[in-house]
Parts: sequence; structure tokens; C-alpha cells
Amino acid sequence: MNSPVKPRSLGVFIIGFVMGMADLVPGISGGTVALLGGIYARLLAAISAIDVAVLKLLLTGHWLTAWRQIDGRFLLTLLLGIASALFGVAKILHYLLDAHAIIMWSLFLGFVFTAGVMLLRELYRQQSLAIIFVLLGFLLSSVLAQIPVQSDWDTVSGWGYIVLLGAGAVAICAMILPGISGSFILLLLGLYPLIIASLASLNMTVLAVFAVGCALGLISFSRLLSWLLKYYAGVTMSALTGLLLGSAIKLWPWKYTLTYRLNSAGEQVPLLQENLWPWNYTALTGIDNELPMALIVMLIAAVLVARFGQIRLQDLRH
Repeated sequence: MNSPVKPRSLGVFIIGFVMGMADLVPGISGGTVALLGGIYARLLAAISAIDVAVLKLLLTGHWLTAWRQIDGRFLLTLLLGIASALFGVAKILHYLLDAHAIIMWSLFLGFVFTAGVMLLRELYRQQSLAIIFVLLGFLLSSVLAQIPVQSDWDTVSGWGYIVLLGAGAVAICAMILPGISGSFILLLLGLYPLIIASLASLNMTVLAVFAVGCALGLISFSRLLSWLLKYYAGVTMSALTGLLLGSAIKLWPWKYTLTYRLNSAGEQVPLLQENLWPWNYTALTGIDNELPMALIVMLIAAVLVARFGQIRLQDLRH
């Protein structure tokens, strides 16, 4: 079977932009976008290539060789796309999530659920589906979705920077895994509002420490994930598919808030929420469930993913 054509720079930039938007939303992973965009294996390979040998090449002035070894043009284009989304649409996206919550979460749910079904179909077609690992991944993702978030951090100082460094390492690992949202991990740690506020205000101290943590976590974890995909692709992707499908619990649009918490701005935000059927949501809250439009949006998301998504298990083994 022929290898898929690598996306050109514009295509890579667009995929990076969508990855950035996905990573802003608790419940969606940028890794899912990379997988559907057909660049997941290339991304892991490029990150894994950053090692001591590359550092030596840089220190000895062999910059072009180092650049080629880490697939620098691809990484830079992808990072520019991600950064454009993080700094350009963060406020817009969160406004939409506040003003049109049901429609936006329906869009994300259609996107993630369709991606999960496509992965299941591909694993089955390749005779690599490991049901037990799908179930384990689903269970883990479901448990994570039910964990209450911690109190928000207002500022960072002293040892807090060490925590921020570690949070960056953990969150970035989640971001490159299809199914686990790095934003949701930050939400659990109480750091999500701080990072979003730092992006909006360009707090470079906080962002720099967080970025270093992300870099350390990404370089180390990508090697492990590449090894697992090379030797245990079916089992690994089955577990990741379970994680992806389990995240649908977090994305369910119709939620009823059981308890609230105060965020860093003194505002009440949901702490514990219960998923409801649309008709129960309307009966309990008195708010229109917007079911017809939600179903249309889910369908549009499903069609877009099915039309443009590229998932081929054999490509992940390289």
C-alpha cells in the first residue's frame, strides 16, 4: 500500500491551528487532531529526534544538519499554527463556550465520537483491536472526567514554579495522547485559569516556566509512545481509542451543576456536574435544550471528520 502524501506547509499550519484550538478546550486533545490530520507518527518521530546528538550538532555549528534531523520545517510550521490559535482565538473560543455552550460542546462531541468510531473501525480492519484495552482506556478516561477540579491558582511564586514546571510536563503528555485533554489536566490541578490568563496578558515568566516543563515532558514521553506504537501498535491504539471515547462523557452538552466553587476572580463556577438527557435538562433547568441544532452540529462535525480524517494504523508503526 502506498504511503499517504505528506501535507504541505499550509496544511501542517492549519492542522497546528486546529490542534491549538483543541488544546484550549478541556475535554479535547490536540493529539486527536494530529491523528486525524495524518501527521501523528511524523510528529512523534520529529520530537523523538531531539536528543543529545542534535544538541552536539547545534553546539558544533552544524545547524542545518540538526534542523533536518528533527524535521525542523515541519515542527516550526506546526508550532506556528498552534501558537496562532493559543494567542489568537483563546478569548473568542471561551466566549463561544460561555454564550453558546450546548452548540459548542455538541460540535466537540461529534468530532471526538466520530474519531473514536473511525479508530475502532481501522483497528478492526487491521485485526488489531484489543477490546480489553479499549475498555480499560474508556474506564480511565471516565474516571478522570468525574474528578472534581482543584481550587484555582491566583499567582505563582517560590516552589509554585516547580509545580508549574511539573504541570507543564504532565499536561503536554496528555495533549499528545488522543483522548486525554491537557487542558482538563490543568483544570484538575487548578492551573487552567492561570495559564489562560497568562496567555491573554502575555505573562512571559509563567509561560516560560510552563513551556520548559512542556518541552521536558514532550521529549521524554514521545520516545516511550513511539516505542509502544512501533512494537505494540494495536494494543496502544486500542487503549488510546478507549481514552478518546471516554472523553465524550466530559464533552456531553447537557449538564446540571450539583455544586459550585469560587474561582480566582471570586466568581461561582461549576465544581461537580451531572450529565442529563436533553429532555431532562429542559425539565430540570427550564433552559431550552437546543436539541435540533445540537444534532445538526454533531452531524456536521461527524461529516467533516469522516471526510477529511486520515487514520491508518500501519503508518503509526514506523
